[in-house]
Amino acid sequence: MKRILSIVLLTVICFGTSLQAADQLMEVQALRRPVAIEHVSDFNQLVVLNQRSASLSFLDLTTQQVVNEVAIGGKPTDMELVDGTNILAITNEETHLISLYQVLNNGLSALADIKVCTYPRHVQYEPEQGLLFVSGMWSQQLAVVKLDRQDPSGSSLVQTVDMAFTPHNIVFLPDHKHMVVGDCHGGNLMLFDMTNASQGKLKSLGKRVFPGHNVRGLQISADGQMLIVAHQMLNELAHTVRNDVHWGLLMSNDLRWLKVESVLKGGDDLYTGAHMHPLGEAGNATGDPSQVAVAKDGMVVVTLGGVGEIAYGKEDDFSLQRLQVGLRPMDLKIDDARGLVYVANMFGDSVSIVDLEAQTAKEIPLGKQAELSEADKGELLFFNAKLSHDGWMSCNSCHTEGHTNGMVNDNFSDKSFGAPKRVFSLLGKSGTEPFAWNGQAQSLEKQIHNSLRITMQMDDEPTPEQLKQLATFVSTLKRPPSIDVARNQVDPQAIARGKEVFMANNCQQCHTPPLYTVTDVFDVGLTDKEGNTEFNPPSLIGVGQRVHYFHDNSAKTLESVFSKHGHPAGDFGGNGLKANQIRDLVEFLKSL
Repeated sequence: MKRILSIVLLTVICFGTSLQAADQLMEVQALRRPVAIEHVSDFNQLVVLNQRSASLSFLDLTTQQVVNEVAIGGKPTDMELVDGTNILAITNEETHLISLYQVLNNGLSALADIKVCTYPRHVQYEPEQGLLFVSGMWSQQLAVVKLDRQDPSGSSLVQTVDMAFTPHNIVFLPDHKHMVVGDCHGGNLMLFDMTNASQGKLKSLGKRVFPGHNVRGLQISADGQMLIVAHQMLNELAHTVRNDVHWGLLMSNDLRWLKVESVLKGGDDLYTGAHMHPLGEAGNATGDPSQVAVAKDGMVVVTLGGVGEIAYGKEDDFSLQRLQVGLRPMDLKIDDARGLVYVANMFGDSVSIVDLEAQTAKEIPLGKQAELSEADKGELLFFNAKLSHDGWMSCNSCHTEGHTNGMVNDNFSDKSFGAPKRVFSLLGKSGTEPFAWNGQAQSLEKQIHNSLRITMQMDDEPTPEQLKQLATFVSTLKRPPSIDVARNQVDPQAIARGKEVFMANNCQQCHTPPLYTVTDVFDVGLTDKEGNTEFNPPSLIGVGQRVHYFHDNSAKTLESVFSKHGHPAGDFGGNGLKANQIRDLVEFLKSL
């Protein structure tokens, strides 16, 4: 259903308040948390998408003031200004819609709502076919929407594609035939043939895998020759000791340049002609690169979310320069005509206007911030890479948005090095004590202390207030939805049969409902590289949203946990399950 929003100049309808001037707008106390930014050149304005307040802020570039703020509701995640128009497409993971708006001077009007894949996270417009591509977080899907620019209400969903990983950023290759989708968590790129996408025939051409995770930036170089990828790399062979952290051996932050023709070929050719820009250096690192933009002259700008900076430079530069902006920069746009960069700072609740030539950055607040709760303070700490030694990583670097990067890390939690363990998801973890694979952390605060001091090599002892705030934030992280529910592919009968298999085989001894874990350790036939055989069973809540399984990631699918690895073995003697029982059991586990 269409909605017509307020377009009255200098009027905000947000937080139940109506104000009449820009200085009054600044007095509205709220945490806005901007996540995306667009430059509307027709009106010389920036439009900023605020996730927490579910609003759009309009910033006049002439006066450099916020002139309006409009409520849109839900939980918006991303937006895209359609090329050659003032149509704004906004994804919303609470409503599971992509909403189309017409941007007006200091306001907007609603045009259409389109149902897409659930939990939409990122949107990109492809002008050749007039398509909007939308990535779905927990549905692990990609949606294709045909945009009717003349009559946006006639726009429609033409295809939904299931993915083998959680998709995030999307980029189109210069041939206008192919597109690449990055992995939200791991180091995967999916190549698609989009020649017939407008007919609902988007075709997957397979994964391109590289050593990395948290792919947060994808762009094509100005000359069209290179695919630029901003990501992190967690080295499972490195140890969480001061030396390995200091020199960036454990966790690095990188700008990877892959030749487009090599990406198209894939396989062993992927790295032909490739090179990298390390982001940061020993003593002055750059945790959590988050977005990339490319200027017409070849200048590349990267937001460094964990340290509140941007990095910039050209392909042939030996290293990139850096400049301070606001807290947790999340998105940016380059204004080629003026030589400026506009940056949305999520935790700064601000926009930075950056002049790269002058090396200056002016931070403009979007309004007056509300007082932070304990959970809000913990959220800032969770995404703050400066808590780690030299600033190489934040909690988010391994626990992506509270979930997991799906990798293994040798973090001394088992009091030994040489047996790296899988990174746990923190979603829905509250109340599932004890923590760590050996169950040695009896409280969430103790586990957080170990992560800060041992894994991240925090220079100073964390304060009791910091530990409490981080634990409070982590406790607010909700369990992820079932992937089958997110895809609307639930089989109630199979789930019921699978639950019977679960109970009949006494799986609840180690995975006791409702949290599907217990406090003990068990020998279930698994041995790590240091000879440890007893592990605390991880909670099965959200298990269908994980990529690999067991402490060492050795099980690549839920099915293989039982069919290939015979889990549980050890003191339990193996499962002896038949193929149809395994299928039903997996359906039950995916429903948790």
